[in-house]
Amino acid sequence: MAASETLGKPVLVIAGAGTGKTNTLVHRLLFLVNSGIDPSSLLLLTFTRRAAKEMLSRASGLLDKRMTQVSGGTFHSFCNFFLRKYSTLLGYPSNFSILDEEDSIQLTGMAREDVLGSKTKKRFPKRETLREIFSSSFNTQTSIEKILTKEYPQFLNDIKEIQTVKERYEILKKNNQSFDFDDLLDCTRKILMENETVRSRISKTYKHILVDEYQDTNKVQAHISCLMASIHENIMVVGDDAQCIYGFRGANVRNILDFPQIFPNTLKITLEENYRSSKPILNLANSALSKFKEKFDKNLFTQKTSPNRLPKLIQLKSQEEEASFVAEEVLKQNENGIPFREIAVLSRSGWHSNLIELEFNARKIPYKKYGGKKFLELAHIKDVLSYLRILHNPADSLSWNRVLHLEAGVGPKQSALFLQRWEKLPQAEVSFDLENEISFWIGFTEEAKQNILKLLNLLKQVSISENKKVTFAFESFLTHYLPILQREYDDPEKRTNDLDSLKLITKDASDLGEFLATLSLEPIESSYTGTDDPEEEGYVTLSTIHSAKGLEWKTVFLIQAIQGQLPSSRVKTWEELEEERRLFYVGITRAKEDLFLVCPLAEEKKSIQLQEVSRFISELENSKELLDWQEYHSEPDVSSSEKGENLGKTERFQQIQNYFLN
Repeated sequence: MAASETLGKPVLVIAGAGTGKTNTLVHRLLFLVNSGIDPSSLLLLTFTRRAAKEMLSRASGLLDKRMTQVSGGTFHSFCNFFLRKYSTLLGYPSNFSILDEEDSIQLTGMAREDVLGSKTKKRFPKRETLREIFSSSFNTQTSIEKILTKEYPQFLNDIKEIQTVKERYEILKKNNQSFDFDDLLDCTRKILMENETVRSRISKTYKHILVDEYQDTNKVQAHISCLMASIHENIMVVGDDAQCIYGFRGANVRNILDFPQIFPNTLKITLEENYRSSKPILNLANSALSKFKEKFDKNLFTQKTSPNRLPKLIQLKSQEEEASFVAEEVLKQNENGIPFREIAVLSRSGWHSNLIELEFNARKIPYKKYGGKKFLELAHIKDVLSYLRILHNPADSLSWNRVLHLEAGVGPKQSALFLQRWEKLPQAEVSFDLENEISFWIGFTEEAKQNILKLLNLLKQVSISENKKVTFAFESFLTHYLPILQREYDDPEKRTNDLDSLKLITKDASDLGEFLATLSLEPIESSYTGTDDPEEEGYVTLSTIHSAKGLEWKTVFLIQAIQGQLPSSRVKTWEELEEERRLFYVGITRAKEDLFLVCPLAEEKKSIQLQEVSRFISELENSKELLDWQEYHSEPDVSSSEKGENLGKTERFQQIQNYFLN
């Protein structure tokens, strides 16, 4: 109750794994609205739009439609909303484009080409690597030099050119009137830091700030949260320092640990009652928690009295035995009434489960492995969205470059010539009508000119149409694109099905700009058409621990629980070791009833020592009491009578050999 009903001071809620974090935020919203606070003055920031939607939906169910007035969404979606109002302060128009990850990589490639020119450098980083370097530098708020030193030391000699590529990338974005994801955060922070009037206005607009999963914020996201609350200090952040596992994305555990220092008047509340796991699993989790060097103290407990099974530590000889054991145990659990959908196999890295995946295939065990290309990263989806992006922002040269290359007769030189002349046109007066601009078409082949004119005419017709529905624009461009799809791809039917799925999404969209921003900020992934029917078995989940955070299953297998894998052999500092320990903690707290720590102990790679149980297990003083230690043998023990029978068979074989070979 204290967490939900405290007013007038900052609140830090340390929500241990499975303690009902979502309920705390929902009841906080209910309390604030019932206290007479205008719901439109509440801002809920989360890491996924789904999380915000679920919380607000649950709150609406408990109260009334007033909850629909609460502003809720991701950091990036809020920053997009904010910048649509204030981007002009930084010299950007309000109709700026948002670059998704692939767009950013492509633009980085253009910057790379501009800097290197005709020079060829074998060891210069590729465009994807450059993008990773730039984004990592921003999200961790460290220099490019430090990123290179830590992750890419082979490129340190190229640092000057790498920095020049970064500078060129920034120029291209500015010319393109575009923001990448990092810019959305950076520009929002910049305005809030430097403009007291805007900061005061935001403080009056959003009188209460609520932040979910605060341990996952990077420095910039935490800074934005605190800046918005700097005047009224009505901010509640909810998270768990022990579940900060996204350091590779820039998440900084110091944000939550240091929150009471930023706001000295902070009320700290710790949630410790766990509603997920059995007592033996929580005993193991608490023992693991005790090993953290720097932490908020917490002791998880449960009112549950059963099941009371100890987590099992399974020692095996090899990864092959690991795969065999997991498959056998999954089938056994299923035979005992546990649906496949209530079973998960978790690992430190995705490749750790490769052999298990093969074993599941061989034994016809249904499973879903998280990963693969996202829906919006498919080439044909990006093609059609590029038409819509040009309609919304005619200055979007990246989208122009993509669609021009789809037209017959338009190669790199013709495309570059078009863009060079297009960018010189006054964008405010663009009407897509260039048919009578004779000088514009000098240097174009007749085929290229005619095909580009067809595209321009289509853009013109859609732009002047009275029908402003997103579906109308999408269908118009789709009609133009389908013949191209047939020509360019070997599997047009499958790709057409994907486009039909995208078409369904456009039906709910009324504003093109909002539609494009939503797609960029909340990518839709190709989904598994499973079922929530409790009568259905579903599928076993194969996942990394990172992807499993926030989820739960009755039975969890934590595989490769050995030195060199968990923790990773790449760990160099105590901070990195602490993050690996947090990964272990998150992994074990996904289990509700049964937990298996699986340890293939044979040394299979000479360069990595794989024969030791993870230090996160061996360092626990009471590990023998906390865990049921077992050994697994893929070959059953042979009885003495079987041994005699086998011996007889061996002697008979030798007799046959002697007879025929002598």
